[in-house]
Amino acid sequence: MSSKFWYKCIVSTLLILVSGIICRANDFSENTFLVASISPSDYNNTKLWEFIGENNWVALEFILDSTENNAVIRNSTIQLTEVLEKIASLADADESKIIPVFVNFRGDIHLLDSIITASPVSSKIFYLPQGETWPSTEYLIQANRRIIFFVEGEIENESRIFHRVDDYALQISASRFTPNSVMLSNESKINKELFKINDFQRLPTGSVSERLGKNMIQDYVNFLLESWRKYGKKPNFIGVGNTILSFNFIVDQLNSFNSIKGQVRTTGKNLERVYWKNPDILVSGGKFSFPVRGGEEVILSPFAPGYEMSPAQLIITAEMILQDNYAVLATPMDLSEGLTASFQFDGSITNMLHPTATYQGEKYSFTEDIDRGTVLKLPENANVLLGNPEQYGLPNSSFTVSCFVKFTDILEFGDNAILGNSETGYRRGMHLILRSGHPYFGLWSNDYISEEVLDNNTWYHLTWRYIIETGQQAIFLNGQYVGGSDGHPPYSGTSDLHIGSALSQGASLRGYIDNLNIWNRPLGIEEINRLSIDEEINLQKDAADKLPVPRELLIVAIVVITLFIAVLLFILVFRLIRFNKQTVNKVLPSIPNKNQIQLFGEFKAINSKGEDVSASFTPKVRELLIFCILHHLRNNSTGASISHIDETLWEGIPARKVANNRAVTLNKLRRLLVEFDKIDLISNRGYLIFKAEGSFFCDYIQAFQLCQIREGMSRDQLESFFHLVKVGSLLKGTDWPWLDEIRGYIGNQVIDNLLKLAADYQKEKRTQDVEHVAQRILDYDDLNEEAVYLQIWAQQKTGNTHLAKFHFESFCTRYEKSMGTKYQMSFTEFSRHFAENT
Repeated sequence: MSSKFWYKCIVSTLLILVSGIICRANDFSENTFLVASISPSDYNNTKLWEFIGENNWVALEFILDSTENNAVIRNSTIQLTEVLEKIASLADADESKIIPVFVNFRGDIHLLDSIITASPVSSKIFYLPQGETWPSTEYLIQANRRIIFFVEGEIENESRIFHRVDDYALQISASRFTPNSVMLSNESKINKELFKINDFQRLPTGSVSERLGKNMIQDYVNFLLESWRKYGKKPNFIGVGNTILSFNFIVDQLNSFNSIKGQVRTTGKNLERVYWKNPDILVSGGKFSFPVRGGEEVILSPFAPGYEMSPAQLIITAEMILQDNYAVLATPMDLSEGLTASFQFDGSITNMLHPTATYQGEKYSFTEDIDRGTVLKLPENANVLLGNPEQYGLPNSSFTVSCFVKFTDILEFGDNAILGNSETGYRRGMHLILRSGHPYFGLWSNDYISEEVLDNNTWYHLTWRYIIETGQQAIFLNGQYVGGSDGHPPYSGTSDLHIGSALSQGASLRGYIDNLNIWNRPLGIEEINRLSIDEEINLQKDAADKLPVPRELLIVAIVVITLFIAVLLFILVFRLIRFNKQTVNKVLPSIPNKNQIQLFGEFKAINSKGEDVSASFTPKVRELLIFCILHHLRNNSTGASISHIDETLWEGIPARKVANNRAVTLNKLRRLLVEFDKIDLISNRGYLIFKAEGSFFCDYIQAFQLCQIREGMSRDQLESFFHLVKVGSLLKGTDWPWLDEIRGYIGNQVIDNLLKLAADYQKEKRTQDVEHVAQRILDYDDLNEEAVYLQIWAQQKTGNTHLAKFHFESFCTRYEKSMGTKYQMSFTEFSRHFAENT
């Protein structure tokens, strides 16, 4: 039985167990509100406000303009303060009423914040930080946080009251058709929890009057059901302008339908995007909800590039009782799954999956590249014949092609060919090329071109992906999506493919290529990202996956292995306890003079030859290395995720530029790490993992490991710890915001453990050592009273009373400057207090 089998079993069980927690009953995101626009003429409409007060499914919408000290409803003198008083009275009249408020505003949002904070609604506001899920309506009511503000428009500054609608909700308009391509694009909001439909009163079914004819109700309800089904979200907000009195039937009609809801989850999170065949192609976020019409059978087949789904289908019949929550497990595929060709170009043209196959070509050669080692060189008119596309599983199928490529002569008005054929005819000619410098995905009159423009003499990682279910052609540059479109029919060509040649007019590569891989499946975005940082594809197949296993044997095996794991865990825990006891008095080896990286004090790197190469680490290269080292320890050797690295080290930079910056920085870092022994940086499944063993030494790693000893450090280990940290604070002189939390952790560890060491020295009357330890504590916390007392104690024991008072007065000065108030104890009181408590 393979590890993937066990992974599925365990995670599926956990998903079932926690599904009730993940999808709480009556979440705010499962409710529907009609959004009523309040214009100046509506504001004094008593009938309208009575309607709003009587119904708990109404949200309000205002267009506001700013004045000198207030805000008013547009085209009126009605101030926001008056509006807020009316909203407060609605909330006070019904303690179960939740009131979403939408504001269209242009300007400094802090003006609205200040007005709302001083209003009667301030204590009833709920604000949800981005990334958190919406709570239940019960929570909002019990906590009396029942007023929720949303904002749209050109806003200045950030608010802790208003939610930007685009950050929290998928939006479509009922007045115009929204093509699937908008939702399938990389920039869509499909994974947002909320769903807002605007201009519902303008749905093209005829004019809306004060009284809707019954023949029109079906059109409105069907549109909502179709939108719900299409995007896997129940409509939460339905904008009806100033016609809300005509739509009082909508919410009850929508709530009369049952729903199939749940999550598609992978390790520790929901997927961001899931496609469904039902029989059309639908798209949703990882959290999904689909309506069920009475008496119909629903078959939902989820899929997402790069994942296997379990179960592969959700089948719901009219006789079945719907579950509260359906859990689908998305298991990441191995990069080798669906791989039909892998060319490494390490001095030969060999498909690693079929190493005995031979390939012919013209004018090609191999050369050594300073960044990538041995690569294939394809100048003008050079090419390599790959053969029939059938053997790679390309025709009438999903597929992915990826490679590293560098061009020496990008044609300004022409094509640089990476992979293709010379066949003509709709869908029959394949050309994965650059056209005038733009990455291009061509299937002959069935093409897509990216807006990106590439440069000469730069290595790029390019990926072309086709998904047959959606017809999507997509291009990825350095692991990042740079464009695509859907609705394309599949490739159906039969003529031979070539590397470095395409199109009947004979386009050439004019450059270098490395690591060409072909799959007969669409890769997921994370897989493509991992390839862009040169993750190695494991081509070894697990034969055990292919062997059928009898059901009875599986049950016996599960019981036996479960018992074995329990016994093994008991033995490991016992040995760990004994190991900790045995190593209490062991002293770590002395710090070597080579093959080390020092993080305490200023950054220092000494290679395996004993040479100081610190200056070779540029600031960004150094930051990437340190980020990976610290997260290697913090995350129990799982490493740092690429997405976390991108968000932290290249915050605020466009995604398409981040991947290139990261790739360049990573290549520089790897070249530097070659100068060290027993150290490496490995990319695996979207993570960068720092590997170090043997003779390599890092002071922070040693100090961190000492801090993990459960029973606390022995005297010898405390002295070793002091020896490691006495050089200075962690990365002295470095100012990275993400480092603050880690500095805080190690700073607390340093203080706590050095106070223990100082207490030992104090008992032994080792005054000089006490003073040295106290000074190191004050480097981490210059207001630490215990360290100041240790300084004073050491000075008094050696007869330096004046110096002791000087240390105390310096502490008082620092205290007053930092705290804004004078320290309350005198020198005598301070000395007596700590002497009595020591």
